[in-house]
Amino acid sequence: MHSLWDFLAESAEVLTHADSRLWRTLVPLVLRPGFLTQQFIEGRRASYLSPFRLYLVVSILFFVVVSATGARTGHGNGAIDSGQVSAATVKPPNPDIDKLCRDSVSHVPGPSWIRQSFFDACEKSQIDQGRELREIFIRNLGRAMFLFLPLLAAFMKLLYRKPRRTYVTHLVLLVHNHAFVFLLMSGVLATLYWVRLDSLLVWLIRGLICYLIYYLYRSMQRAYAQSWPRTLVKFTAVLAAYLACAALTVFLTGLYSAEIL
Repeated sequence: MHSLWDFLAESAEVLTHADSRLWRTLVPLVLRPGFLTQQFIEGRRASYLSPFRLYLVVSILFFVVVSATGARTGHGNGAIDSGQVSAATVKPPNPDIDKLCRDSVSHVPGPSWIRQSFFDACEKSQIDQGRELREIFIRNLGRAMFLFLPLLAAFMKLLYRKPRRTYVTHLVLLVHNHAFVFLLMSGVLATLYWVRLDSLLVWLIRGLICYLIYYLYRSMQRAYAQSWPRTLVKFTAVLAAYLACAALTVFLTGLYSAEIL
């Protein structure tokens, strides 16, 4: 029979020694853009977490942080209890809320049934101040973002035809970069949750945005070993494709979340 101490000691060993690859992976993930992809391409994989396992670990961390930081709302108009929810559900429709929802969804592109879905979700979200819709949207967005990575990898394969590179190379780079983005966003959310100095936060967010742009550019330059002008042109094309895919993904995720709310 093992004691509780034995169990805790074994757990600590797993976290700190047995899978020390996690700690050896996180540092270059943050500080050396493209390094992990470069190591993967060159076959040096035993010392680091596999790209998809890393993505899974960091994405789980991100959603934990999202849930934790989203649990607390503002004082006074914060979380509402079950009695308030019950009271809200029996209230007659509020014409001001109806007008606000219709004004909000009037610019949504597409046929009327799409706008109606967003309008219904807007009305329902008034009951709990949008918490349920927010949780559903974030959960679905994580899955949807992972699904559009293969499409973006196919676009990158068109850009990097000479010398020819495998499709997996592009996919691994995107997975590593998305793992970094999840880790960065986790840090930003935690900072916004605990730090209340607005001036400091503004400069911090600006600095992180600049570092993110540099990180993504540098990761491509290191992984593909091309000159900076060619990398810059391809980075701009990939960024445009990424923003277009991301906008479409966010829209479709929002529509799906509104439908199942």
